Formats: sequence, structure tokens, C-alpha cells
Amino acid sequence: MSGDENCTWFGIKETGASMCRLRGVSLSRVEMAAKCQKPDIATICVDAYSSLSRAQQAIDMNSTDAFPWIIEAAGQFENLDETDNAILAYIKAIEFANKNNLTDRAYDFFRAARVAYENGLQKKDISLNNPVIKQMLVKAGTDIVEKTRKLNEATPMSDMQVELKAAIHGGASLKKADRNEGKDLIISHGRALYEKKAEEYKDGAKSYIESGMTKNAVILACMGALADLMLGKPKEGIAYLTEIAATSKKNQEFQEHPCFVWTKILFKALVSRDEDMMISANKLFLKIPWSFKDDREFARRVMESIERRITGQSASEL
Repeated sequence: MSGDENCTWFGIKETGASMCRLRGVSLSRVEMAAKCQKPDIATICVDAYSSLSRAQQAIDMNSTDAFPWIIEAAGQFENLDETDNAILAYIKAIEFANKNNLTDRAYDFFRAARVAYENGLQKKDISLNNPVIKQMLVKAGTDIVEKTRKLNEATPMSDMQVELKAAIHGGASLKKADRNEGKDLIISHGRALYEKKAEEYKDGAKSYIESGMTKNAVILACMGALADLMLGKPKEGIAYLTEIAATSKKNQEFQEHPCFVWTKILFKALVSRDEDMMISANKLFLKIPWSFKDDREFARRVMESIERRITGQSASEL
């Protein structure tokens, strides 16, 4: 496929003899062909750069709206197995947070970048062969320590600073300090969170089905499928949902449950980029009989994430 065809295929305007413009980000035609040509990853690729572009726009306006967009971009880069770009996105967030004296937020992003780095090393991601990535991550962590020191010169070193120093100087792989984490914020663990949630929800749905508690099983199954969706695996998510409904011996009860209908709408809305479907999803969300607040909050976060990808707005802003 030629360079011109690559640009045309995305319906975007070229910016030069060797460049294409993708959602506000200029990429070389060679990079475009290598990263975004395949139909099965094209949507994720476009979303990654779209999210990154929106994050940069927010940063230029000095708005913390940049943070959720960076989380989106980093997660999508991880789905593309581009760990280096995921880490660079997190570093962008760290630098912006430091600039605004948001050291706790910067620390959250450092932890997320460190998790991505560790996962990339385990998968032998060749993008991490470039030593510059690790050097930039180390510098980002050091900058957080320095910023925190300046803001708290009269106070003892915090646990955050202790862990950061241990992480930065603790070996080639940037391993965590050997201590119990004080807190686990959702913002810190993007992909890892959804992988964990997918497993937990699917196991829970199976247990509820075996116990004859179909209504609870439906909600957990839907949450498991949505976790797959957020991991960039829509086919696997909808296949799981279809299979568990069919094998539960309560297929009709699954199909008629508001949460099941709502979940299928989210899948369709994301794949088709349909804003009208998101309006329906927001209305139907209020009719779902949630048993647990945590499940409702997880579902709400997923819905808002999908809405950001489609419209650039969250449900709470509508």
C-alpha cells in the first residue's frame, strides 16, 4: 500500500510529502503503514493518537482534563504492544502534574509507567531495548522527588519519596520497593486493573450461575465483558457474553436483563462510533438494578471512558 493510499485509507489530510495527519498528530507514512494499516488494530491505533491529541490540547490550556485522555492513550498503546509510547504518554502526564505542583498525581502516573515498564520487560517488548526510555522514566521519578522536596522542605521525607527513590535506584528493571503499598488508585493501573477485573467478574458470574442466582450473574458477566472491551478485545468480550448466556440455561433471562441490553449497546456504540447509542446507554444505565455500589461505579467509569472516545465528553458533563 502506497503512502497516498495509507493517508486516504484513514480519511485524513496529508501534511507533506512523507507525512500523514492522524487525529491531530503528524506521523510518517512509514510509521502509519506499520502501526495502523491492519483492520484489526486500526481502531485502537486511531484512538490512541486521538486520545493523545486531546490530552495535548488540554495541556496547552493548562487543564487537568488532560489526565483521563493520557490514561486512555497509554492503555491503547499497551494494547498495541507499544510499551515505549505508553510510558512516554505517562511521562507527559508526570511532567504536566509536576508543573502544576500535583505531586501525588505525578506519583500515580509514575507507578503506572513503572507497571507498564515491568510488564514490557516480562513480555520482552523490543521497544524497551532503547535505553532512553528507562533513562526518561528515571528522570521523571527523580523530578517528582525533587518537586516534593521543594514543596515540603520543612517536613520529613514521605513514604512516597522513600518508595520513589527505591524504585529509581533499585535495579535495572525499576522494581518496586519491598513494602506494602498504602493505596491502590484506579488511575495507577489502567490495563492491569482491567485484566484483574475481567478475571474476578467472570469467576463471580460463574459462581452465581452455579448457585442459581441468575440476576447477579448477569451483572458480573456484563462487567467481565466490559473489562475485555476496555482491554481492546471487543470480539472476545461479546463472544464471552454470548456464550455464558447460552450455557447458563437462563438465556432469556440474560437477554432481557437491563444490564445485558445496556452492555450490548456500549459494545455497538464503541465499534460504530454512534453518539445516539451513547444517549440511550446513559438513560438505560439508570434503570439497571445494581446490587453493589462498586459494580455500579466500575460500569459508570467504563461508560464514561467509551463516551470520551466517541464524543470527547463524559456522561457527567452532558
